[in-house]
Amino acid sequence: MALTINGLSKTYPNGVMALKNLSLSIGNSMFGLVGPNGAGKSSLMRTIATLQDPDSGTINLDGIDVLRQKDAVRRVLGYLPQEFGVYPKISALDMLQHLAIMKGMTSSGERKQMVDALLQQTNLWDVRKKALSTFSGGMKQRFGIARLCSATRGSSLSTNRRQVWTRQSAIAF
Repeated sequence: MALTINGLSKTYPNGVMALKNLSLSIGNSMFGLVGPNGAGKSSLMRTIATLQDPDSGTINLDGIDVLRQKDAVRRVLGYLPQEFGVYPKISALDMLQHLAIMKGMTSSGERKQMVDALLQQTNLWDVRKKALSTFSGGMKQRFGIARLCSATRGSSLSTNRRQVWTRQSAIAF
């Protein structure tokens, strides 16, 4: 997925200017976003993921106007921040099952097949019945990827149907 950003600026109500006239173009490739604390990485990622609006500028993701077509962006883009909330006492298996039901996947066979595949693909199969609070940081990130992939029925890590943007880099599956 190609990404083009032109003149993007964001200043928060407390006066912090997180993004100042940022322009960049990323082709169909992997791209790392690295910088010191306070450089605007998270602000940029939240803006691309449609979680906040910029003060000015444009963002185009594979022909989609990110600022005007948020629903279209959300169908093809998932955002996985460095830290995200989980229910600590629920297992990965139960949480993915629950999320699939919430997304309207009513067929238990289809749901089981998808959840099992995601747990295997993210190397969480052996710990699928353990509470999420017992997961290491890396395991939580992998669970987050499975959670994002479960948002699209039948999605898997090998289908190129989802783009997962992490806080520090963009990873295309």
